[in-house]
Amino acid sequence: MLRQIHRPRLTTPRRSAASQTHEAYPFSAPLRGLDVTQPLPGGSPMTALLLDNLIPRTLGLQLRSGYLRWVSNLNGAVRSLMKFQSAAGVSKLLAGTDAGRIYDVTAAQLSSFTPTALTTIPGGAPAGEWTSFNFVTDTGVHYLILVCPGSGYWVYDGTTFTQVTAGAGAGQIDGVDPDTFAFAMVYKKRLWFVVNGSTSAWYLPVGQYAGVAKQFDFGPMMPNGGSLEVLINWNFDGSTGAGLNTQLVAIGQQGDVVIYEGEDPDTAATFRNVGCWYVGHVPVGRRFFSQYSADIAVLSERGLCFLSELMRGQGFFQNVVTAQSINSMLAREVSQSLDTRYWEVCFLPHEQLVVINRAEVNVENIQWCYEVNNKAFARLTNIPMLTVIAFDGDSFSGDLSGNVWALFSGASDGAIDGVAGADLEGRCVTAFQTLGDGVRYKRFLMVRPSFISTSPPGVAARLNSEWSVQIPTSGTVYDGKPAGGIWDLDNWDVANWSGEGQSYEAWTGSEGSGRYGSLALRVRGAPDTIFVGWQAVVEPGGIL
Repeated sequence: MLRQIHRPRLTTPRRSAASQTHEAYPFSAPLRGLDVTQPLPGGSPMTALLLDNLIPRTLGLQLRSGYLRWVSNLNGAVRSLMKFQSAAGVSKLLAGTDAGRIYDVTAAQLSSFTPTALTTIPGGAPAGEWTSFNFVTDTGVHYLILVCPGSGYWVYDGTTFTQVTAGAGAGQIDGVDPDTFAFAMVYKKRLWFVVNGSTSAWYLPVGQYAGVAKQFDFGPMMPNGGSLEVLINWNFDGSTGAGLNTQLVAIGQQGDVVIYEGEDPDTAATFRNVGCWYVGHVPVGRRFFSQYSADIAVLSERGLCFLSELMRGQGFFQNVVTAQSINSMLAREVSQSLDTRYWEVCFLPHEQLVVINRAEVNVENIQWCYEVNNKAFARLTNIPMLTVIAFDGDSFSGDLSGNVWALFSGASDGAIDGVAGADLEGRCVTAFQTLGDGVRYKRFLMVRPSFISTSPPGVAARLNSEWSVQIPTSGTVYDGKPAGGIWDLDNWDVANWSGEGQSYEAWTGSEGSGRYGSLALRVRGAPDTIFVGWQAVVEPGGIL
């Protein structure tokens, strides 16, 4: 008997959908700014290892505005910028050069224009290094007070420069030779002067720019020795509930900070020492501090601190609130160039930035900046800046080549006579992220930075593996037009921007692999361009 054999019917097996192996991770822009204290493996995604010309603001990292030529052909390096602002509404911006000349640079001029100096003042060590401020006498006369080591003491009434000399006559100083003055300030309506290379200061009667001067020696209160460098008028909100209080701060060359309070230095009962602190050796040039709000920022070989922090017993590194994120790097830079002009600290109210201008060995034109609202640091690059000042709601710098520049103005760097200069460019390397975990390797697939702007920025971006901080080297295209743009650089595919309104973003391929990844970004664009965040797509792999 034959058996019937049942053969199975052949069928096509059902295939499951291919599993998705890539993973995506979103990040905000590093709004906490530069932070050199973060560990390389897995630092905070809100911090950056490199941040140039992208300033931490409320919505993201904003590309700084440009700068333009204001006045050219000044004789010598512009070592001082000074402002005369009278109660009658007269405002003048003056520039002092190392040739001893002082110019009126209030109004912008064509680059072909050669200004005529208002005056030439010989001497100076170095020439052109002026301390200046506005002062109204008890008779209502408005002066700009000017002091330069080696050039003496001068006053400017808006028209004429007058030297104040030693003597007992009207408009003279009796008791000390004003040619020895190196620094000046006003405290409780009295003018005070620091004598060059000493620990003494001399003060005048209330409301007078000349007269009989009296000596006050701060030396016994300075245990670390050295000369007295500056005196600072510090207004702050006192803890007694009495409202604003004022103290006199004396800072010595070796870093002693001596603070007095009271009205009359002639009377010990009403003028007393309230304490002594230490900040470390300060740089030459007497520009290492700036008054900001109700505080004073001080720069030294230990980095940057605010006096309010110092008085609370906070140090420069692990305990300091403001500059802990950069002080280890900043301190090293300052200590290596203490004797080189100019380390300068200046608050620019219109930009809400405290700028730390590096010494002139800084051939790269790099400055540190602190955004006071977001309380975060970044760097400014490619701005010619030997000295900087805020004047009439704007910011200006002087350079080594006899130029004055209007800062944070315009959409390009170095515009001259209405001709645009270089594109604005920002650079960023974020802290390294695990992108899943820090053990497994990942293959980098794609990255997408996101921006807000009035015109499409040109961008080059990639993911760096541990612990590279290299920036994409290819140029970026930015035409400044308000519509349509193409990304076509570095590892970017030709990708049309997507976005609606003022939002711009595009995916691009990224190469390489690593256990950690960091966004490396170059962006060129309009000065309102804001980097708001980024996303990365990776493919996880094995441990080895």
